[in-house]
Amino acid sequence: MAYADVVSLIQTLKQLMQKKPRWIIGDTRKMVESLLDSVGYFQNFLDNTCMRRQACGKFEELEREIRIAVNDVENVIELKIYEYNQLERCSKVGLLRQPLCDDLLPLVERIDFVKRKMMRNSFGTSEDLQPGDFLLGHSSSRRVENLNLENLIVGLEDDLMKIIRRLTGPPSTREIISILGMGGIGKTTLAKKAYHHPEIRSHFDIHVWVTISQEYQTTDLWLGILSCISQLKNEVQTETYRSAVRDEIKESSDDQLMDMIYKKLKCRRYFVIMDDIWSKGIWDFMTRIFPDDNNGSRIILTSRHKEVAEHADPDSNPHQMSLLNSDNSWKLLHDKVFDVDHACPPELEDIGKQVAQKCQGLPLALLVVAGHLSKISRTRECWDDVAKTISKIVASEPDKCLGVLAMSYSYLPDHLKACFLFMGVFPEDFEIATERLIQLWVAEGFVGHERLKSVEEAGKECLEDLISRNLIMVRKRRFNGELKTCGIHDLVRDLVLRQAEKEKFLQVTMIHDVIRRFIDTASKPYVYRYSSHSRISRGGFYNSISSLTRALYLLNGLKLAPPPSKQIPFLARFKLLRVLVILHYTFRDFPLEITKLVHLRYLAFDCHSDLHCSVSELYNLQNLIFGRQSNLPVEIWKMKLLRHLEVKRISSFHVPSSKAGSSFKLQNLEGLSDLSISCCTKALFSGIPNLMRLKIHGAWAECRRDMISQTLNSLSCLNQLEILKIICSRKLYPHPLPSKYALPTSLKRLTLRCTYLPWEDMANFVMLPNLEVLKIKDNGFDGDAWRLSDEDIFNQLKFLLIDRTNLKRWEAGSVNFPKLQRLVLKRCIYLEEIPKDIGEIYTLESIELHNCRTSAAESVKEIKEEQESMANDCLSVCIHEKPYLRINYSKMDVLVILAGIPCKLVKETLAQGKRRGIKIFDLETQ
Repeated sequence: MAYADVVSLIQTLKQLMQKKPRWIIGDTRKMVESLLDSVGYFQNFLDNTCMRRQACGKFEELEREIRIAVNDVENVIELKIYEYNQLERCSKVGLLRQPLCDDLLPLVERIDFVKRKMMRNSFGTSEDLQPGDFLLGHSSSRRVENLNLENLIVGLEDDLMKIIRRLTGPPSTREIISILGMGGIGKTTLAKKAYHHPEIRSHFDIHVWVTISQEYQTTDLWLGILSCISQLKNEVQTETYRSAVRDEIKESSDDQLMDMIYKKLKCRRYFVIMDDIWSKGIWDFMTRIFPDDNNGSRIILTSRHKEVAEHADPDSNPHQMSLLNSDNSWKLLHDKVFDVDHACPPELEDIGKQVAQKCQGLPLALLVVAGHLSKISRTRECWDDVAKTISKIVASEPDKCLGVLAMSYSYLPDHLKACFLFMGVFPEDFEIATERLIQLWVAEGFVGHERLKSVEEAGKECLEDLISRNLIMVRKRRFNGELKTCGIHDLVRDLVLRQAEKEKFLQVTMIHDVIRRFIDTASKPYVYRYSSHSRISRGGFYNSISSLTRALYLLNGLKLAPPPSKQIPFLARFKLLRVLVILHYTFRDFPLEITKLVHLRYLAFDCHSDLHCSVSELYNLQNLIFGRQSNLPVEIWKMKLLRHLEVKRISSFHVPSSKAGSSFKLQNLEGLSDLSISCCTKALFSGIPNLMRLKIHGAWAECRRDMISQTLNSLSCLNQLEILKIICSRKLYPHPLPSKYALPTSLKRLTLRCTYLPWEDMANFVMLPNLEVLKIKDNGFDGDAWRLSDEDIFNQLKFLLIDRTNLKRWEAGSVNFPKLQRLVLKRCIYLEEIPKDIGEIYTLESIELHNCRTSAAESVKEIKEEQESMANDCLSVCIHEKPYLRINYSKMDVLVILAGIPCKLVKETLAQGKRRGIKIFDLETQ
């Protein structure tokens, strides 16, 4: 983890020079500049040697020295900054100017010593790498063969057929087919099934299998390929051939050997499998040996890394393998434990399915657990124990399972390792919003500023890279493919926790007796972040964690009452904290000790009182998440680095009065929620000009129509706003006259809930040139008719959701939504039909109906049939009638059943009503 620590120190030094130049003058400035130069050298060194150092003990020792040195420097600097801030409040900061210089001097010398040591040793850089050096350093992932994973076929039948069709079908040009997936998911198994399939054996002239992995020698690589091409079966002949080829290879250059293979493949239809390929470089190294004679030759690559597949052939669609579903997981476990021909005892079937479910669809984990089950008694009690200890069973055979997954980690670039290990902060099966994850990465210092990129963009690239390597799993995506939430497989999480503890990167406490665990581990050096998934005692917590801790994640709150006032506040000792997250706990009063933690970048907590004005002392804070309604103190305008401000309900957000022409602006603020409607003024929004995400709450009830228009018009000065949510409530009264208001033209996503705007007001939203997503929920628009003329065109709208409105008639056509991809209607029980011309939209991919009127569902079916009659099979239609309605019959005298209610709900309602003697009016039958 030296790389993450180096990047963190670089950011700290740069921020110190930018934000507190008065603290670093004279000799201190020279020392800081010297440190920046040396630490920049460390970063370049670690970047350039990331592949070569994996197998070298010298590198590990040197990385350890770098890490200790840069951490010591950062600790000293940040502790001095903390003291400076405390003394500055008393106008005594001058007393510590010289001590900072004195403290830095021995650390600068130590950093210089490490730098000189690095320069004396000839480790080489990426420029020194030879083609055969690309993947040296780790044992082959073929360890999995011990589990007979190659015999697996459960759940791969469809995958196999798809691969065979791609191998034998068009095009006639040479095609590269990539099989992607996480370690242990069965990529090699699928490739072997295709390789030995009778149809494939007869279709190709030459069959070549070569395993690349992370450890290979160039000579063995060429020898393996030439041996496959020879197609000799007899061992004696093969060994003779190998000996002759080996002698020839010794006297041949790489170019000569490549030319030899190329000529043997030339004009023949060949099928090559390059198994377990990790690097783009090895593909570039080998691609020239494969001729393209337009005869249907095929190459299969198996890899964990999507980038390798895209590099090999950008135009080919990789075959992404999926985890097994519940049925196939149980079938695989059953077949391995009982054999295909024997049945599972009835008393073990339920618990067996639970065991299979806990393996989360990963074949490798299922096989390890199956092997364990085969060795123990077949009793309910024994299998219950297995269900409770899946992780321990898998971890007990590290070479077979965690060792396979660990190779994915070992081959990660340094800048991704910290981001990946950070996933251990969260509990099992935790689903985290990607925006939140990136914000935490930034606050921790894992993601730095890059030229022409914001930190959020750099963070997204890191996340996409980890996903492409099949280490982080996508849980949810938005309609346009953007990442919404993510997580990790439980086995990968076990790997993360083991590696994080080994590298002293993170300590996670999951047991109830957390204090004992903290005391045992707090003395370990350089464990700077702690995550607790259990409630912890504040008293024991105070003394059990190192004061040098930089991140605390208390995800299940605290227990016991706050300490007596005579005691030192329990948070005050953590002077270097950058991240503080306290969930499921509410402070009685605002904890003022938090405001002394001047290094905080990310703060999430809750208390019964408003945000205190002294929160503005946290001048480094980028994310502030507060779980209660609050009046924001006017001092919040001093927090110039604030990027995301989330408060349960912001009741007031006053703009300070300008003095002597000065203006107050939060230039870096990008996200703001939940802002009261009463706060929405041009004066406020002018002070946050770069806002990109905004959530507004409130009630229209007491607002006059001109006030509503004024509120919406005030948004027009937010020229960077892309995402807007307005969630309100309003008493029912006659519709006001429609009005015109100007919204930011930058808007891409808009959600309106309980705003009760008349449908005529939609003209204001049609004019938005960049609007891609429009969600109308709970009478966001009010009225029984929405009529669009040919001039009303949503030029960029791709997703439209209408959820629970009183809309009856909708008049629109394909001209109004030229780029619509997805239409979703939920609980629109009054809407009679979907406009038929909607089906003519060329880009439309799906229409979904949830609990809508029967006639509306029939109209969608007609649209589907009409499109199919015109050979358009791209439109997907989903109609869900599962009712969400819960009816309380106990206080009911009369029941009116509206036309269009799903028939299942009507039958249930009639039966329940008749039994209770309720008078029923069924409009469906009248």
